[in-house]
Amino acid sequence: MLAWLVLPFVFVHRFFSGRDTAATFLARLGYSKEKCTNPRLIWLHAASLGEFNTLELLLPVFSRKFQNYDFLVTVSNRLTFEKVKRLRLRSPSLHADIAPLDFNCVLNRFFKRWKPTCLITIENEVYPNRNLKCSEENIPIVFVNARMSAKSFSSWQKDETFARKVFQCIDFCFPQDQSSAVRFSELGVAPDRIKLLGNLKRFQESTEITHPDVDKLRSVFDPLFTLCAASTHKGEDQIILDAFRTARKTQPNLKLILVPRHPRRSHEIRGLVDQAGFSCAVRSQDTLPKASDDIYLADTMGEMPLWYSSAATTFVAGSLVPVGGHTPFEPAVYGSAIIHGSQYSNFKAIYEQLVCNNGSIQADTADEIATAWIKLLDENSRNTQIAASKKSLFKNGAKGKMLDEITFKVASLL
Repeated sequence: MLAWLVLPFVFVHRFFSGRDTAATFLARLGYSKEKCTNPRLIWLHAASLGEFNTLELLLPVFSRKFQNYDFLVTVSNRLTFEKVKRLRLRSPSLHADIAPLDFNCVLNRFFKRWKPTCLITIENEVYPNRNLKCSEENIPIVFVNARMSAKSFSSWQKDETFARKVFQCIDFCFPQDQSSAVRFSELGVAPDRIKLLGNLKRFQESTEITHPDVDKLRSVFDPLFTLCAASTHKGEDQIILDAFRTARKTQPNLKLILVPRHPRRSHEIRGLVDQAGFSCAVRSQDTLPKASDDIYLADTMGEMPLWYSSAATTFVAGSLVPVGGHTPFEPAVYGSAIIHGSQYSNFKAIYEQLVCNNGSIQADTADEIATAWIKLLDENSRNTQIAASKKSLFKNGAKGKMLDEITFKVASLL
């Protein structure tokens, strides 16, 4: 009941912040206009752009295997929704919708409209009512590239009886790492319904950057001397700014692209930048940096490929504070060398492998980050590290086998 009372205020905030339109918010309530006439419909859910990039690996294989089926892709944010809609223009069997809120009345409307025959969830989102509704309707649920962080696991453990009820609804789970496999099992997924194949993000490929601003940006922020601080959280920005100041004592022409994880923190970060005495351009104000600017505050969503590809080095944030880190795959796929902190529990095995193989540099203080960045200004050092990171993250021949295993399992459940 409380959730319904605050919903109007949430809508107003999301509307004026540009995160929703009236149409997308109505879709969250199950009132989208689109329908599917094909009684065979596979529902694929990818929360945001990172998950959708993984989903794109599956779609061609699914389209070939399930030629008599239509596909519904739901996402949780507006920018990814726009990307799905563009993809839909090339495929009449593909439908797009905003993911429904996890209220029973909303789910009833959603299921009545779409009538899915299977649900495939990509990566790390578990909605209890959605799972229970699928189970009630005898709709098989498959989790692909599933991830369960230590923080989420701890939250689910607070009500073990309810968690087991929710997780027992999962018909099959392909976790992306051993830690997630163990956590899904302990929460209630039967061991014979779990198979560890590895992380599908290993097969991501860079896409050509055709953004109209790319040349202008790189003409004033030379990528070789630019660091992208990607997905920073509260408590990290000041450390990054201190590292930037220290590194510039050695190399005065360095530039910084600062990308907060949550754009709503833009005003707070701009205050830190001003206090530090740096000149700054702000992306959300539709401005590009000038040559005299030190920092570009990239406070928008959906443009990470532009930032990664415009910086020879990336600091992957969420790793200096107890957030658990963010994926190293995306900067690596765009050829950016990687620095990160030690708090990477969400991707523990991946980062340990990177550090062990010299595919990244771990740095927790401003001085350590500055030292690592200066080291990576050397072309040989940077290229050696990038080669090692790509070998750790991407060099394998298992793509076809993994995709086939997932496809065959889905087919067996339909």
